[in-house]
Amino acid sequence: MPLSPKEAAETLTSVEQAARRSAQAFGYRNASPYLILWGLIWVAGYAGTDLRPEYANLIWAVLVVLGGTVSFFLGRHCERTVGTACYKGGWRMLGLFALVFAFMAATYSIMWPVHGLQFGAFPALLVGAIYCGMGLWLGLRFVVTGALVMGLTLVGFFFLREHFMLWMAFVGGGGLILAGVWFRTV
Repeated sequence: MPLSPKEAAETLTSVEQAARRSAQAFGYRNASPYLILWGLIWVAGYAGTDLRPEYANLIWAVLVVLGGTVSFFLGRHCERTVGTACYKGGWRMLGLFALVFAFMAATYSIMWPVHGLQFGAFPALLVGAIYCGMGLWLGLRFVVTGALVMGLTLVGFFFLREHFMLWMAFVGGGGLILAGVWFRTV
């Protein structure tokens, strides 16, 4: 029995919706290890900054290089496992990372003098904004994650100044880790 035009249109709409949900789930699942990794880096970086503020620059430099290296190998592993690029444009991601770093450095330089809490809050706010922006294309979970990172950063900055770095270690880093676990439950 042939399909009516209405039945064919409904079937095509269902197929398109299923494809969109499948792509979104794939994106969430691929983002999960990166969120967990960078959540662990935030925990180590902010906790290390709280415990040894005189070594904050060294701590973060080592952790960012380590995180970038592990992120690269996570991408390669995903590519081998899935058989296709999990995130197309690896060089673009590296370029974006460099652009964000340059933007942060430029912002710090024109907003000088900057104190320790501002140094700690700005990257977290920027990351939260980036996740919210990504979520406009990739799904609501990115928006929720970004909004929580930004909101919790502001709560700590304005109300927990004495313990801000520890707040960011456990709430910011822990939040990214929990988001990574949440992204796996698709």
